[in-house]
Amino acid sequence: MYGQWPVEAFEVSGEISSYEGRGFCPLCGSRLLDPVGPDDTLIEIRLGSLDEAPFELKPDAEVSVKQRERWLLPVEGAAQHAENRH
Repeated sequence: MYGQWPVEAFEVSGEISSYEGRGFCPLCGSRLLDPVGPDDTLIEIRLGSLDEAPFELKPDAEVSVKQRERWLLPVEGAAQHAENRH
């Protein structure tokens, strides 16, 4: 599960390795985030990688719902996107 933050509100400490547009921990290989491009206004962060997870977050959108398993129900109140938001 990802969270999106405005680029200017995001700060990272430590090293992040990059491979094919994805950010990883250089020690264990865990996926952390998708680095931003020059025109990006949001950064996508894997919520499970945060030291202090923001438990008060509520999903406002689901992406790639065309790949959702049939037995998974849509998130109530969240916008549904077949692929991604753009």
